[in-house]
Amino acid sequence: MSKNGAMTVGQAFSKAITLMNAGQYADAKQICEDINRARPLEPDVHNLLGGLAFKMGRPTEAATHFNRVIELKPDHTEARLNLAKMLRDLQRWDEAAHHFEYLTRTTGNNADILMDCARAQVKAKQYDDAIRSFEKAVAVHPSTDLVQTELADVFLKKGDIATAEEIYTTILARNPTYSFALINLAVVRDMQGRMEEVLQLQQEILRIDPDNANAHSHYALALLARERFTEGWPEYIWRFRRTETTTLHDRFDLPFWEGEPLQSRHLLIWTEQGPGDEILISSMIPGVLAQGARCTLVCTARLVPLFTRSFPGVDILQREHVVAGTIKTPSADFQASLSHLGRYLRPNLAAFPADGAFLKADTELADQLRTGYQAGDDMPLIGISWRSANPAAESEKSTALADWSELLSIPGLRFVSLQYGSHALEIEAVKKTTGAEIITDTSVDPLTDLDRFAAQVAAMDLVISVSNTTVHVAGGLGRPVSTLVPPSLGRIWYWFLERTDSPWYPSMRLFRRNRDTTWGPVLHEVAQALALWRRPKA
Repeated sequence: MSKNGAMTVGQAFSKAITLMNAGQYADAKQICEDINRARPLEPDVHNLLGGLAFKMGRPTEAATHFNRVIELKPDHTEARLNLAKMLRDLQRWDEAAHHFEYLTRTTGNNADILMDCARAQVKAKQYDDAIRSFEKAVAVHPSTDLVQTELADVFLKKGDIATAEEIYTTILARNPTYSFALINLAVVRDMQGRMEEVLQLQQEILRIDPDNANAHSHYALALLARERFTEGWPEYIWRFRRTETTTLHDRFDLPFWEGEPLQSRHLLIWTEQGPGDEILISSMIPGVLAQGARCTLVCTARLVPLFTRSFPGVDILQREHVVAGTIKTPSADFQASLSHLGRYLRPNLAAFPADGAFLKADTELADQLRTGYQAGDDMPLIGISWRSANPAAESEKSTALADWSELLSIPGLRFVSLQYGSHALEIEAVKKTTGAEIITDTSVDPLTDLDRFAAQVAAMDLVISVSNTTVHVAGGLGRPVSTLVPPSLGRIWYWFLERTDSPWYPSMRLFRRNRDTTWGPVLHEVAQALALWRRPKA
């Protein structure tokens, strides 16, 4: 075995373990690879290679080795557990759930494995399986309250509000101060439309547990949704203390902007959440520039070209480069998040500008696309998007294209799909049943190029969409846009509670679904509004 040839396999393996324990991972890996070339069917070697890959920050490589171990030795519990954890960390939820479930059958009632299994099944949307796993965990886990609260959360995800409420009530009857259950019960009250009770519960949680970052974050969203900005923005800063936060709040060694004069000062703004939220944050950049500030904006890569055109003079940095450390962040006087910008630039409704158009599309490309879609006539172009990929509320926010039949049947209009992802089969099915033609332009992919997508949106006369990135692009461009707002979990705070307009995007009209109905009545209302919009003015 190369330079280790004088050693037996056992001696080489022992040396590799010694080197790994000493932190000499590369040398240990070299010995293991030598052994593997000579003995490719040794599961323990692959297991060690998997452990080394994990320690070296290579989870995909680690998962490959652990998978090889269980191919060679299916009852290798350690390797299967390591594989399941690697797949979980890689967010390969279906595979992780499969291996955790296998372990629940081979290791007995291990509380940790049962919980890991149930949580992976939730992420994989295997809700019935997750319920069974949580129910098994109740009998062996030291915290019945924790397990039952997570179990109730699965019922919420399934839409079984009554069962979730019953479980939370049971938990709180024996443990009235259990904040995890109280927080989730507040969510249930929101879903039930008992809005005053939501705030009361959240205030009670903070009285019991004043340093609970999750409770403060939920309270902030409730306040902001009620347009109570002065109270909500400071509370929203608590999200930085949540263990699962992925914001850049601790990335820069800069003080946060607290309303100081910005004339001739340099402000570093970083975005967060998804592209829609990033666009929402960017709507406040003109207000920053109006105060005489120099501005640097950190955003995701696919927004860089659009933001560069929209905000000339602003330095635009890719978030991915900043996180990886491959780009030097310029020095600045202050940094600002959504919370800080909102606190000082959007303290009340009067502070929102009347003209909400702040994005600038490639007008030449927009004209080119419009000409192609109209194909020689002047029929209005209606851009439509009917699904959301939001991982927390996809089912709440999405519709079926088949439900749009009444709207698509309105004559004298040309419909263009603005839906990201591949939906050719769904579009073809609707064409067969209704005869509706929907243009699909495969040259536009908002998942990779939001600049070209913005030009496509700019080519539309009207956009109709569920609450996703599309409506933020349309609103930011100042294009007329009708947004389908879901109830409860899918209703994001910035659509507020009852408004039919959006202070963030003055060109937007909101159509709200009631909690006890399907999307049918909403789409009927939108179709009526579209028919009225289409009707020639007298």
